[in-house]
Amino acid sequence: MQLGLCTISNKEWDSTRIIRLASDLGFETVEIWGTEAHVGDGPSERYEEIRHAIRSMGLTYGSYLRPGTDSYDDEWKSELQIADQLGADIIRVWPGEQNYGEHTRDHWERTVDDLQHVARRAADRNLTVTVEKHGGTLTYRDEGAKKLIEAVDEHNCGLNWQPIFHDTAAEVLESAEWLAPLTNNVHLQAVIEREHPDGEKRNRCLLRDAYFDVEAVLDVFDSSGFDGVIGVEFVTPSLSYREAIANDYDYLQQALNTVG
Repeated sequence: MQLGLCTISNKEWDSTRIIRLASDLGFETVEIWGTEAHVGDGPSERYEEIRHAIRSMGLTYGSYLRPGTDSYDDEWKSELQIADQLGADIIRVWPGEQNYGEHTRDHWERTVDDLQHVARRAADRNLTVTVEKHGGTLTYRDEGAKKLIEAVDEHNCGLNWQPIFHDTAAEVLESAEWLAPLTNNVHLQAVIEREHPDGEKRNRCLLRDAYFDVEAVLDVFDSSGFDGVIGVEFVTPSLSYREAIANDYDYLQQALNTVG
Protein backbone atom coordinates (compact mmCIF):
# COMPACT_ATOMS: atom_id res chain seq x y z
CA MET A 1 0.00 0.00 0.00
CA GLN A 2 1.12 3.53 -0.77
CA LEU A 3 0.40 6.68 1.20
CA GLY A 4 -1.12 9.57 -0.71
CA LEU A 5 -2.31 13.10 -0.05
CA CYS A 6 -5.40 14.67 -1.62
CA THR A 7 -4.89 18.32 -2.51
CA ILE A 8 -8.52 19.05 -1.55
CA SER A 9 -7.14 18.90 2.00
CA ASN A 10 -5.99 22.49 1.44
CA LYS A 11 -8.23 24.61 -0.76
CA GLU A 12 -6.20 27.76 -0.11
CA TRP A 13 -2.79 26.68 -1.42
CA ASP A 14 -1.68 26.28 -5.00
CA SER A 15 -1.65 22.61 -5.97
CA THR A 16 2.06 22.56 -6.80
CA ARG A 17 2.90 23.86 -3.32
CA ILE A 18 0.89 21.03 -1.78
CA ILE A 19 2.56 18.47 -4.05
CA ARG A 20 6.04 19.65 -3.07
CA LEU A 21 5.17 19.48 0.63
CA ALA A 22 3.70 16.01 0.20
CA SER A 23 6.89 14.86 -1.47
CA ASP A 24 9.06 16.40 1.26
CA LEU A 25 7.10 14.58 3.96
CA GLY A 26 7.34 11.19 2.22
CA PHE A 27 3.96 10.73 0.55
CA GLU A 28 4.27 8.55 -2.54
CA THR A 29 1.22 9.75 -4.46
CA VAL A 30 -1.03 12.79 -4.78
CA GLU A 31 -4.69 13.10 -5.72
CA ILE A 32 -5.26 16.46 -7.35
CA TRP A 33 -8.55 18.21 -6.68
CA GLY A 34 -10.36 18.37 -10.01
CA THR A 35 -11.34 22.04 -9.92
CA GLU A 36 -10.08 25.15 -11.64
CA ALA A 37 -8.46 26.22 -8.37
CA HIS A 38 -6.00 23.31 -8.46
CA VAL A 39 -5.92 22.25 -12.11
CA GLY A 40 -6.68 25.40 -14.09
CA ASP A 41 -9.28 25.84 -16.81
CA GLY A 42 -7.54 24.08 -19.67
CA PRO A 43 -4.19 22.90 -21.04
CA SER A 44 -1.66 25.45 -19.90
CA GLU A 45 1.60 25.98 -18.07
CA ARG A 46 -0.27 24.78 -14.96
CA TYR A 47 -0.31 21.23 -16.33
CA GLU A 48 3.43 21.34 -16.92
CA GLU A 49 3.99 22.76 -13.43
CA ILE A 50 1.96 19.92 -11.93
CA ARG A 51 3.80 17.27 -13.94
CA HIS A 52 7.13 18.78 -12.91
CA ALA A 53 6.13 18.89 -9.24
CA ILE A 54 4.90 15.28 -9.33
CA ARG A 55 8.09 13.90 -10.89
CA SER A 56 8.21 10.24 -9.85
CA MET A 57 5.15 10.36 -7.56
CA GLY A 58 1.90 8.68 -8.54
CA LEU A 59 -1.05 10.90 -9.49
CA THR A 60 -4.80 10.50 -9.24
CA TYR A 61 -7.04 13.03 -10.97
CA GLY A 62 -9.99 13.66 -8.65
CA SER A 63 -12.55 14.54 -11.29
CA TYR A 64 -16.22 15.30 -10.75
CA LEU A 65 -17.35 13.38 -13.81
CA ARG A 66 -20.73 11.80 -13.02
CA PRO A 67 -21.63 8.72 -15.05
CA GLY A 68 -25.39 8.28 -15.06
CA THR A 69 -26.22 11.99 -15.36
CA ASP A 70 -27.08 14.31 -18.24
CA SER A 71 -23.66 15.96 -18.08
CA TYR A 72 -21.74 12.74 -18.67
CA ASP A 73 -21.89 12.65 -22.47
CA ASP A 74 -20.58 16.21 -22.73
CA GLU A 75 -17.77 15.80 -20.21
CA TRP A 76 -16.27 12.31 -20.31
CA LYS A 77 -13.86 12.93 -23.16
CA SER A 78 -12.46 16.19 -21.75
CA GLU A 79 -12.08 14.70 -18.26
CA LEU A 80 -10.09 11.74 -19.59
CA GLN A 81 -7.97 14.14 -21.61
CA ILE A 82 -7.18 16.17 -18.49
CA ALA A 83 -6.18 13.01 -16.60
CA ASP A 84 -3.99 11.96 -19.52
CA GLN A 85 -2.36 15.38 -19.95
CA LEU A 86 -1.60 15.58 -16.23
CA GLY A 87 0.10 12.18 -16.39
CA ALA A 88 -2.39 10.60 -13.98
CA ASP A 89 -2.58 6.89 -13.23
CA ILE A 90 -6.14 6.97 -11.87
CA ILE A 91 -9.27 9.04 -12.49
CA ARG A 92 -11.90 9.36 -9.78
CA VAL A 93 -15.58 9.56 -10.86
CA TRP A 94 -18.94 9.90 -9.08
CA PRO A 95 -21.66 7.27 -9.63
CA GLY A 96 -24.89 9.06 -10.48
CA GLU A 97 -26.89 11.44 -8.33
CA GLN A 98 -29.36 9.23 -6.45
CA ASN A 99 -28.86 7.36 -3.19
CA TYR A 100 -29.04 3.59 -3.47
CA GLY A 101 -32.45 2.42 -2.29
CA GLU A 102 -34.05 5.65 -3.48
CA HIS A 103 -32.88 5.25 -7.07
CA THR A 104 -34.85 4.48 -10.20
CA ARG A 105 -34.14 1.47 -12.38
CA ASP A 106 -33.35 3.73 -15.34
CA HIS A 107 -30.81 5.70 -13.31
CA TRP A 108 -29.09 2.50 -12.17
CA GLU A 109 -28.87 1.09 -15.69
CA ARG A 110 -27.64 4.37 -17.15
CA THR A 111 -24.96 4.67 -14.48
CA VAL A 112 -23.75 1.11 -15.07
CA ASP A 113 -23.64 1.69 -18.83
CA ASP A 114 -21.73 4.97 -18.44
CA LEU A 115 -19.25 3.45 -15.98
CA GLN A 116 -18.56 0.60 -18.37
CA HIS A 117 -18.06 3.13 -21.15
CA VAL A 118 -15.67 5.37 -19.21
CA ALA A 119 -13.73 2.36 -17.90
CA ARG A 120 -13.17 1.09 -21.44
CA ARG A 121 -12.18 4.52 -22.75
CA ALA A 122 -9.89 4.98 -19.73
CA ALA A 123 -8.25 1.63 -20.43
CA ASP A 124 -7.34 2.93 -23.89
CA ARG A 125 -5.24 5.55 -22.06
CA ASN A 126 -3.87 3.10 -19.45
CA LEU A 127 -5.99 4.77 -16.77
CA THR A 128 -7.71 3.13 -13.82
CA VAL A 129 -11.19 4.32 -12.78
CA THR A 130 -12.07 4.62 -9.10
CA VAL A 131 -15.70 5.20 -8.12
CA GLU A 132 -16.37 7.54 -5.19
CA LYS A 133 -18.31 6.18 -2.19
CA HIS A 134 -20.35 9.19 -1.13
CA GLY A 135 -23.75 10.46 -0.07
CA GLY A 136 -26.11 11.32 -2.89
CA THR A 137 -24.75 8.54 -5.10
CA LEU A 138 -25.43 4.88 -5.82
CA THR A 139 -22.45 3.82 -3.67
CA TYR A 140 -23.43 5.57 -0.43
CA ARG A 141 -24.81 2.36 1.04
CA ASP A 142 -22.49 -0.63 1.13
CA GLU A 143 -25.01 -2.83 -0.69
CA GLY A 144 -25.21 -0.33 -3.53
CA ALA A 145 -21.43 0.01 -3.77
CA LYS A 146 -20.96 -3.75 -3.99
CA LYS A 147 -23.70 -4.33 -6.53
CA LEU A 148 -22.61 -1.42 -8.71
CA ILE A 149 -18.95 -2.40 -9.02
CA GLU A 150 -19.95 -6.01 -9.64
CA ALA A 151 -22.46 -4.93 -12.31
CA VAL A 152 -19.87 -2.78 -14.10
CA ASP A 153 -17.41 -5.69 -14.07
CA GLU A 154 -14.48 -3.95 -15.77
CA HIS A 155 -10.94 -4.93 -14.77
CA ASN A 156 -9.80 -1.31 -14.38
CA CYS A 157 -12.82 -0.07 -12.41
CA GLY A 158 -13.07 -0.34 -8.64
CA LEU A 159 -14.42 1.41 -5.59
CA ASN A 160 -12.95 4.46 -3.87
CA TRP A 161 -13.75 3.35 -0.31
CA GLN A 162 -13.93 5.78 2.60
CA PRO A 163 -15.46 5.75 6.08
CA ILE A 164 -18.98 7.11 6.40
CA PHE A 165 -19.23 9.11 9.61
CA HIS A 166 -22.90 8.18 10.18
CA ASP A 167 -21.75 4.57 10.68
CA THR A 168 -20.76 3.20 14.06
CA ALA A 169 -17.14 2.18 14.57
CA ALA A 170 -18.17 -1.45 14.09
CA GLU A 171 -20.05 -0.61 10.88
CA VAL A 172 -17.03 1.22 9.44
CA LEU A 173 -14.95 -1.92 9.96
CA GLU A 174 -17.69 -4.15 8.53
CA SER A 175 -17.88 -1.90 5.47
CA ALA A 176 -14.14 -2.24 4.90
CA GLU A 177 -14.32 -6.02 5.28
CA TRP A 178 -17.19 -6.33 2.82
CA LEU A 179 -15.90 -3.92 0.18
CA ALA A 180 -12.11 -4.28 0.32
CA PRO A 181 -12.04 -6.93 -2.46
CA LEU A 182 -13.75 -4.45 -4.82
CA THR A 183 -11.70 -1.42 -3.79
CA ASN A 184 -8.84 0.12 -5.80
CA ASN A 185 -8.44 3.39 -3.89
CA VAL A 186 -9.00 4.49 -0.28
CA HIS A 187 -9.68 7.90 1.25
CA LEU A 188 -9.14 8.42 4.97
CA GLN A 189 -10.34 11.26 7.15
CA ALA A 190 -11.53 11.28 10.73
CA VAL A 191 -13.78 12.83 13.35
CA ILE A 192 -13.49 12.17 17.06
CA GLU A 193 -17.12 11.07 17.50
CA ARG A 194 -19.66 9.51 15.20
CA GLU A 195 -21.90 11.98 13.35
CA HIS A 196 -25.66 11.51 13.38
CA PRO A 197 -27.59 12.02 10.13
CA ASP A 198 -29.63 14.90 11.55
CA GLY A 199 -26.80 16.40 13.59
CA GLU A 200 -24.09 18.93 12.87
CA LYS A 201 -20.97 17.92 11.02
CA ARG A 202 -17.89 17.69 13.21
CA ASN A 203 -14.48 19.18 12.55
CA ARG A 204 -11.91 16.71 11.27
CA CYS A 205 -9.40 15.38 13.78
CA LEU A 206 -6.06 13.61 13.48
CA LEU A 207 -6.39 10.07 12.18
CA ARG A 208 -4.92 8.72 15.41
CA ASP A 209 -7.90 10.25 17.27
CA ALA A 210 -10.62 8.79 15.01
CA TYR A 211 -13.70 7.32 16.66
CA PHE A 212 -13.22 4.20 14.52
CA ASP A 213 -10.20 1.90 14.50
CA VAL A 214 -8.03 3.14 11.63
CA GLU A 215 -5.40 0.47 12.21
CA ALA A 216 -8.01 -2.30 12.05
CA VAL A 217 -9.28 -0.84 8.77
CA LEU A 218 -5.75 -0.85 7.34
CA ASP A 219 -5.32 -4.45 8.46
CA VAL A 220 -8.51 -5.41 6.60
CA PHE A 221 -7.24 -3.89 3.37
CA ASP A 222 -3.82 -5.46 3.81
CA SER A 223 -5.37 -8.88 4.41
CA SER A 224 -7.51 -8.52 1.28
CA GLY A 225 -4.42 -8.01 -0.87
CA PHE A 226 -5.14 -4.34 -1.52
CA ASP A 227 -2.06 -2.71 -3.04
CA GLY A 228 -3.44 0.71 -3.93
CA VAL A 229 -3.30 4.14 -2.35
CA ILE A 230 -4.35 5.11 1.16
CA GLY A 231 -5.07 8.80 0.63
CA VAL A 232 -5.38 11.43 3.36
CA GLU A 233 -8.36 13.47 2.14
CA PHE A 234 -9.13 16.01 4.86
CA VAL A 235 -7.15 17.04 7.94
CA THR A 236 -7.69 18.70 11.29
CA PRO A 237 -7.97 22.51 11.29
CA SER A 238 -6.59 22.66 14.84
CA LEU A 239 -2.97 22.46 13.63
CA SER A 240 -1.07 24.14 10.85
CA TYR A 241 -1.52 22.35 7.54
CA ARG A 242 2.04 21.06 7.55
CA GLU A 243 1.72 19.78 11.13
CA ALA A 244 -1.62 18.13 10.38
CA ILE A 245 -0.50 16.17 7.33
CA ALA A 246 2.86 15.34 8.91
CA ASN A 247 1.06 13.86 11.93
CA ASP A 248 -1.28 11.82 9.76
CA TYR A 249 1.58 10.63 7.55
CA ASP A 250 3.68 9.51 10.53
CA TYR A 251 0.71 7.75 12.11
CA LEU A 252 -0.21 5.89 8.92
CA GLN A 253 3.39 4.94 8.21
CA GLN A 254 3.76 3.44 11.68
CA ALA A 255 0.42 1.66 11.33
CA LEU A 256 1.35 0.16 7.97
CA ASN A 257 4.58 -1.14 9.46
CA THR A 258 2.57 -3.21 11.94
CA VAL A 259 -0.27 -4.59 9.79
CA GLY A 260 -0.27 -8.07 8.34
